[in-house]
Amino acid sequence: MSGRRRVFRFVEWTLRPDKDEDAPAVTYALRCLTLRDDDSECGARSRASTDPCVPQEWAFGHLRANPEHTSYAEVIERPWVMWRGGPA
Repeated sequence: MSGRRRVFRFVEWTLRPDKDEDAPAVTYALRCLTLRDDDSECGARSRASTDPCVPQEWAFGHLRANPEHTSYAEVIERPWVMWRGGPA
């Protein structure tokens, strides 16, 4: 290794929501959190949609079919992007 010189370049990275024109759309879904008799989660899930009302409509339908299923979690998928800046 003698005679070799190493140069390191440090850069700053920034993580931000990707709002560029070509970014994937934000999607919304709901999943049922209600526990079954064996303590396992129902886990039924709406389809992902760019319209947050679509999963909500699914939740009402799931409740109609399963009146005891009253607990849900929202699942949001939002694209993020890393941007490399100049030297730190």
